Amino acid sequence: MIRRSWFGILALLAAAVAVAQTGQPFRHGGMPAVSPDGRQVVFISERDSVWELYSVRPDGSGTRRLTHTSERGLVPGWTRDGRLVARFVSDDRTRLHVIGADGSSQKLAEARAVGMSISNDGRRIAYGVGTWGRNRVYVADTDGSHARALTDSSNSWFNFAWSPDDRMLAVARMDSAKDLQVWLLDVDDVGRRALTYFAQRDGRPQWPAWSPDGKRIAVQAGIYDRDHPERSDAYIWVIDVESGRATRLGSHDRPWLDETPSWFPDGKRIAYQSTRTGPMEIWVMDADGTDSRPITR
Repeated sequence: MIRRSWFGILALLAAAVAVAQTGQPFRHGGMPAVSPDGRQVVFISERDSVWELYSVRPDGSGTRRLTHTSERGLVPGWTRDGRLVARFVSDDRTRLHVIGADGSSQKLAEARAVGMSISNDGRRIAYGVGTWGRNRVYVADTDGSHARALTDSSNSWFNFAWSPDDRMLAVARMDSAKDLQVWLLDVDDVGRRALTYFAQRDGRPQWPAWSPDGKRIAVQAGIYDRDHPERSDAYIWVIDVESGRATRLGSHDRPWLDETPSWFPDGKRIAYQSTRTGPMEIWVMDADGTDSRPITR
């Protein structure tokens, strides 16, 4: 049985919202990943009828297709030295590939895993072992050696995000009562603590993204209605790591989805996916939630 990622579930919800509002499918842009130099935003799109990686400049110019893989479960990311790393999912295995400027692909890591994320220095991976309903967080070298568990398997863990210094992981955690919050895991000392304490009315926080200075974490939090997806509403929030203070960015005059944040290296802007104009597109806003603008169409 092919296990569907949490993003896959959200993508289906976003697709339903887009269809309900515009008659067009979710297809233009999602899952942004800002490059370390801030000069490009890589994202996934099905604008050519299959999911592939694309790149666009922060001003919305220069959109180009990067891959021709037709792979499932595409999620882009970067290492500190500027390597573009794409995550692919095939049955119960997850792979990380380095994507070259010419679209070439070279496998970097592979495991029977639920999700996977590479550290900023490119030397380690974080992943879940088990099922999407219950798994255990592991860290290992990219070749799979020195694997070490950071948690037990009593909860569900996903959306692994390495801190800028690679010492901590921000991870979405869902417990047996289906409460979803973002937690911080110490990679070396196996310490952990909850970062968010969102009430049900504020949505379910997930998809953490560290600010470049490591002092803030952006998350998405939404209330999703499977029966009436046009009512689903999600915001980007910014959490102060030390105090836990949460700030919601922007306001909506009707339900739409703002999701999957990615910081620019100057810490002053955030790229994200949004349905506010209908189909999911890539948007950029200032880190205080102002000056939102689409960069894909």
